[in-house]
Amino acid sequence: MAKLLEGTSDQVICLSHLAENDFEAVSTLLRHPNIDLSGLGILEKGTTEIELTYINEKERLSRQINVMPPLTLTEMDLLTGCEAILLMPLNECDVSLECVRKLRNLTHGLLFLDVHGLVTGLNEMGGRYRKTWTDAPDWLKEIDILKMNENETSWVAGHHLEGFEEFVQFAAGIVASGPEVCWITYGDQSSLISWRRENRTYWARVPVVTNIGPVLDTTGCGDASSAGFLYSYIKNYHHPIHSVIMGNTMGSLKATSQETNAFPPRMEIRGVISTHYREYLHTLLDDFLNSNQLIVNEIKGGPNSENFMYHSDGRNSTGSDHARDRGGQGAST
Repeated sequence: MAKLLEGTSDQVICLSHLAENDFEAVSTLLRHPNIDLSGLGILEKGTTEIELTYINEKERLSRQINVMPPLTLTEMDLLTGCEAILLMPLNECDVSLECVRKLRNLTHGLLFLDVHGLVTGLNEMGGRYRKTWTDAPDWLKEIDILKMNENETSWVAGHHLEGFEEFVQFAAGIVASGPEVCWITYGDQSSLISWRRENRTYWARVPVVTNIGPVLDTTGCGDASSAGFLYSYIKNYHHPIHSVIMGNTMGSLKATSQETNAFPPRMEIRGVISTHYREYLHTLLDDFLNSNQLIVNEIKGGPNSENFMYHSDGRNSTGSDHARDRGGQGAST
């Protein structure tokens, strides 16, 4: 996020708890003119610690050693006036629903939630496992943008989803229940984005960035993609497809490096987008000018209608070649 904000007066406020022994190292890692570290609080055993065992460059096992003490209602005051707030809990206890409700009352900023920590439980040995998001309806009333990956989606839904149509139905149901955007990622496959505008619901597939380099480490790809999405959403008038493009690009760039701060400058990032999304963006412009619906699809008759994924001329919306991946190795986001 800080790399995207370079050269501007915008600031990222980091809000988290750290153990005293970790504070200096983390502060050094995050030292940047666009990052405000005043929200980093020192608490005994404050740092979340997770051991990662790598199976390969994309797969890993995790065991949690320590859980960060939860953020408090008082700490939410630090975020007053923010244009957007990116909620990325690693565990369900990191940020309470009460804190999110206070944020909703404190600020007019967008609330973006990466659902990962809310569908993650811990066993007695520290093993992290998937679990159902039991209070999802209450959270969805407060959130503007919801992000999850393909596997997490079933845990949010409370049942296993099969087939692309079910995912579209689910995403449309999410935006009907409160959030204005639902973003589902599929690793190195195209993302699904659904959004609501003036009581109309739309969805689209957005391909990932491919062939920009070998995948070295996918740790942090999801974080990078969330930051890219939110940056673009704020700067580009809440355009969901442009935001997914930026998010996918940032996630793919992170996958090509094992370093945290290896992102290129903003102009180079835009160059990657221009190179890898040129055909897709041209088709998107044609969609807008001629209402061809090659990429953007409107859901008709509600998400439970039999015809909700079909164009007015009877074409099935799941088969757009322009929204499919074109091969190559992409990033896991």
